[in-house]
Amino acid sequence: MATFKNTTLQEISDVTTTAYTSTSDSTIILSILCANRNGISAADITVSQVDSLDTLESYLAYTVPVPADANLEILSNKYILPSGKRIRLVSSASGYLDATFSLVEV
Repeated sequence: MATFKNTTLQEISDVTTTAYTSTSDSTIILSILCANRNGISAADITVSQVDSLDTLESYLAYTVPVPADANLEILSNKYILPSGKRIRLVSSASGYLDATFSLVEV
């Protein structure tokens, strides 16, 4: 049975942080939206996929700028995340960015 979810990571750090770990056979990520809550400065976002041992497998976004008081759709197409894989986020400026994931756990 499919479960639809939204999950968020607020005030993304300048230290890489796990935002989501797939625990189902397949997770379908529908979108990743990143918002810059700082009204003055832009911040860069890096989004990566790692395995259960934190080994980098791919970048979904690499140092992509998010302008002040704006948002950016990081992932606008469906992305399959197998069980045990993780999505990690890091910002160039700690506390400026929030991310919202829309996904389906199958």
